[in-house]
Amino acid sequence: MRAKFLAIGLGCAGSALGNEALDLLEGKITEDEITVVSEDEESGSASSSGESAPEVLVDDTDYSRRWRNSLPPKAIVYENPNSALVQRVAVEGMAEWGYTTGSIDADGGNDTDVDDNTLRRLRLGGVMRAFGNTDLEAKVVADGNGYQGIDTLRATMNVNDGLKVEAGKFRPPFSQEYKRDPEVRVAPGLSPLIQNIAPANTLGVRFETYSGPWMAGLGYFSGGYDKNVPGFGGDGFILANLAYTFSPTAEAGTEGEDVAVPPGHQRWHLDYIYNLDDEAGSIPKGYEHLISTGIEVSSGKFDFAGDFLLANGPVDTAWGMNLFGRYWLYDEAVRFVGRYSYADSDDPDAISVTSGVPSAIGDSTQPLMGYGLVTPVDEFHSFYGGLDWHVYGDHLLFSTGLEYRLLKDEDDGDATSWLWHTGGRVAF
Repeated sequence: MRAKFLAIGLGCAGSALGNEALDLLEGKITEDEITVVSEDEESGSASSSGESAPEVLVDDTDYSRRWRNSLPPKAIVYENPNSALVQRVAVEGMAEWGYTTGSIDADGGNDTDVDDNTLRRLRLGGVMRAFGNTDLEAKVVADGNGYQGIDTLRATMNVNDGLKVEAGKFRPPFSQEYKRDPEVRVAPGLSPLIQNIAPANTLGVRFETYSGPWMAGLGYFSGGYDKNVPGFGGDGFILANLAYTFSPTAEAGTEGEDVAVPPGHQRWHLDYIYNLDDEAGSIPKGYEHLISTGIEVSSGKFDFAGDFLLANGPVDTAWGMNLFGRYWLYDEAVRFVGRYSYADSDDPDAISVTSGVPSAIGDSTQPLMGYGLVTPVDEFHSFYGGLDWHVYGDHLLFSTGLEYRLLKDEDDGDATSWLWHTGGRVAF
C-alpha cells in the first residue's frame, strides 16, 4: 500500500517521473530504483523554464595582466612594510638574444642577405620603495657590441589613489607598442613606423591622474638625448595621454532573464606629442605633431590591439598602423602571435626600414639607431606570425616566427623579403 501512495505522489510530481510510477505499480522496478530529484535540481529546472531569479554570469579573468607595460621584479632582497623609511628593495634585470636570417630581393637585382646573431640587450637595475609611496628606479643597459649606458633613472611618487608624478630619465609613454618595455613586447623588434617617429629616452617630468575608468597624463620632456643622462637641450616636447577602460557590468535582469557580464578587457587610448623644437632632437626628423590612437581587447584566449599613428613635420609626413593578435594554443604555455605593420608617406624616402638585430651605438637612445642595414622607402607592409613558448610566464620565454615584408619605392622599385626570427629573453 505504501508503494502505491509513493507511486501516485511521484506521478503527480511531473511527467518525467510518470513512467517510473507505472513501472512500480506493475512490479517492474523496486522503490530503490526510483529517480529522486533534489531541491537544487528542481530549482535549476525551474530556472530553465523562467520561473526563478535570473543568474548573472561573470568572467573573472584578470585580463589586465596581458597588457602590462613592464614586469614586477622577482628578486626581492629586502621587504618590511612596517618600516617608515624603506619598505622594499628589489633587483631586476633582463637578457634578450635574437637571431635573424633571410634575404631582401629587390627589383633591380640588388639582393641583400641578412644574417645577424647577437645579444640584443643586457640590463640590470634595482627598484626601491621608500616613504610608503615613492619608487626609486635605476637601470643600466648593455648589448653585445659594447654599448653601455643608463636606460632608466626615475623617481615615481604615488601621491594618492588618483595621482602619481614621475621624473627623471625614462621612455616617454607614446603608442601601444613603444610604451611597453622590451621584456613584454609582442613581436621581435619595434615596427618600422615606431622606429621612425618615437622619441628617445630622455629627461622629463610627467603627471598621471585617474578618475573612474578615465586616465589622463601630461608631461614635458627634454629635446636632448644621450646614452647616459642628457641635458635639457632644445625646447623639448609636450606629451599628453588620455585613456578609457571599459568596465563590463550588468544590472539584475527581470524575472526569467539571465544576465551575462560582457567578458574580457577593452581599452581605448589617445597619445599626442607637440614638439617645440624646430630641428631634430630627441624626436627624429623634428616631427612637430605626433598622434597615436587605438584599442586593445581581450576575451578568453584571444587578444587584439590596433593602433593608428601619424607624424607631421617640416621635413616629412608619415602615417600608418599596427595590428596585433595573440591566441593561447596551450594555456599559459604556447601562444600564437601575429602582427601587421603598415607605413606610408607622400614624401620620397620618408620611411627608414631596418633589418637584422639592432646594436645601440654612440650616444643615441633613439629606436632607429644601431642597425647595420637601413633601407629608405616610400611605403612599407609587414606580416609576422610566430609562436612563443612561455617557460615561466613572461619572465622566461622563447620565440620563433616568419616575417614577410613588402618595401615600395617610386625611384628604386619594390623589394620583398622573407626573414626568420628566433630569440629568447629572461627577466627577473
